[in-house]
Amino acid sequence: MAGMKTLKPLVWVLVWVWVVKGDPGSRADINLPPTPGLLAGDQCQSVAVSNLLQSFGYSASCVASTLALCSQLKDEAMFTSHMEDMRAVIHEMRPSERKCNGRDVVQTNPWGPRNCYDLQVMGDSGRGLRQIHPYPDKPNETVTVYCDHTVDDGGWLVFQRRTNTTVRENFERTWTEYEVGFGDMEEEFWMGLDLLHVVTLLPVELRVDLADYEGNTRWAKYRVFKVGPTQEHYRLKVGQYSGDAGDVMKVYNGMQFTTRDGDHDESSANCAISYKGGWWFKACHVGNLNGYPHVGRVSTADGITWGEWLGNNYSLKNTTLMIRPVYS
Repeated sequence: MAGMKTLKPLVWVLVWVWVVKGDPGSRADINLPPTPGLLAGDQCQSVAVSNLLQSFGYSASCVASTLALCSQLKDEAMFTSHMEDMRAVIHEMRPSERKCNGRDVVQTNPWGPRNCYDLQVMGDSGRGLRQIHPYPDKPNETVTVYCDHTVDDGGWLVFQRRTNTTVRENFERTWTEYEVGFGDMEEEFWMGLDLLHVVTLLPVELRVDLADYEGNTRWAKYRVFKVGPTQEHYRLKVGQYSGDAGDVMKVYNGMQFTTRDGDHDESSANCAISYKGGWWFKACHVGNLNGYPHVGRVSTADGITWGEWLGNNYSLKNTTLMIRPVYS
């Protein structure tokens, strides 16, 4: 059929709905918002399918054109053969940009925004504290995060910030504190490794913004950024650098997180003690944004550093670490 290739993303969703309707134990408790005035009749569970597709962001015209294929698809052998595949695929579904009749549409979470990008799609702007639904197995549970839609097209979730405030935050913290987070989310803070693991279950990119005491700024972006679970000591996966700050994070790819009471680096000493803050140290560092808040050029290397820019003896004024979903 000529339209099959163009509408393939929507067809996959239709297959999923057909599978779920036949499996009361999978997703029968989904409560989708009503979508009146689309298609009448029960062909291919059209009302349920219409609601689902629109809740994921597809337009009414896309839904109508796809549902028109239902009567043909359900008689094809390929339709049945993909049923079991879709049971696994649905667990991997994430928001992504799709094409329908040449137009971009965006999927969103029917239970609520999972991240700052979802909030932006829903019309959020500016920056500040927001609530999201990040837990796949607990969609009704919310957490407070800091979103920034003013930088690089927006959609960013900030998980670390250092600022030149009068009262500086102490980043020389314990393992538990780094897990759960600390600080003032509107000033200096660390969001927490446990939540950082959850929000990087979806593919995300990392942006690093840096500023020195002379008014200069630099940035780095990593197309790949993922933080493992606590059982792996929040092992880091990072790569595909771009920017003008220099690629510091490549050294830490594959490293576990280290704090003063949780030593998982490759040094004979504890790098978090030596350099005054938790980080994905190797042996030990070429940059540590959680170091001691010295001001500018100092004789030690335990400050807020990004070695590829100003070296490890310059402690930076401002830093921001933030993530947003990657769509490819």
